[in-house]
Amino acid sequence: MTFGTVAILGPGLIGGSLALALAERGLADKLVIYARSARALDTIRTAGVDAELTGNPSEAVREADVVVLCVPIEAMAALVHEIRDALKPTALVTDVGSVKGSVDRDLAPLLEDRALWIGSHPMAGSEQAGFTAARADLFIGAAVVVTPTKLTQPEAERRAKQFWEAVGAKLFVYEPERHDLLIAQISHLPHLLAAALVNQSSEEARELAGGGFRDTTRIASGSPQLWTEILSANASATVDALDVLIRDLQIVRTALRLPDNSAAKLTLLMTLNDAQKARLLLLEKEKKSPLNKRS
Repeated sequence: MTFGTVAILGPGLIGGSLALALAERGLADKLVIYARSARALDTIRTAGVDAELTGNPSEAVREADVVVLCVPIEAMAALVHEIRDALKPTALVTDVGSVKGSVDRDLAPLLEDRALWIGSHPMAGSEQAGFTAARADLFIGAAVVVTPTKLTQPEAERRAKQFWEAVGAKLFVYEPERHDLLIAQISHLPHLLAAALVNQSSEEARELAGGGFRDTTRIASGSPQLWTEILSANASATVDALDVLIRDLQIVRTALRLPDNSAAKLTLLMTLNDAQKARLLLLEKEKKSPLNKRS
């Protein structure tokens, strides 16, 4: 099975990994990669990826059966404005942005009657960036959320699911707003907290930091500009998650202020115990993932 001509617009970590996965698995009859930067195209050319490379996005999508938008969220609407007249009406257009509500509101009207649109979000990124960090196995066992709405054509949802499953992903389906609420809890808020943990620590304390602190704050190494865009685009859901966290931390703070109070100690113990159990369940699921089985 192949997906015909696939155009990837933006060959960073996700777009580059998708290109490598498609090429390695023979899932595209033709692979076209668009990058705004000539340097980015040179990097891909040097890596020997079997793809047509271009700095013209309209040319990249003109014959495409599948178009994947792998550019920053704030750049998507302008890019779709530029390419929509070149799209085939039967082309599937999706994206890899980590916020779906605002992306769908921006792009769905632009692509109505122009192509088959549906949002996607592969949960497969890292603090690294760029094509040099790309891996063909990045999506194996990774969660990918597709986000249909009442206006999404069934054919778009069917093909998007098929596309992501073909590169090894585990599929989930949520409406855009529900996606944003869930991702705020397990991606957007954790990034904000990692940054806060680093910022609250003194330089003297960081000299003593070991693996625990480095592991907890690893994602704070991500691009500040990119994460400012993401957090701003999903501000409402992130604030909701932050409110829940603040409430829970206030409970813990009360317990710590009364260390000799048995009820307070029990509250603290229950908080840590619940977290430990949930974390162990998460690790068990990871052990059973296809990626861990393969490796």
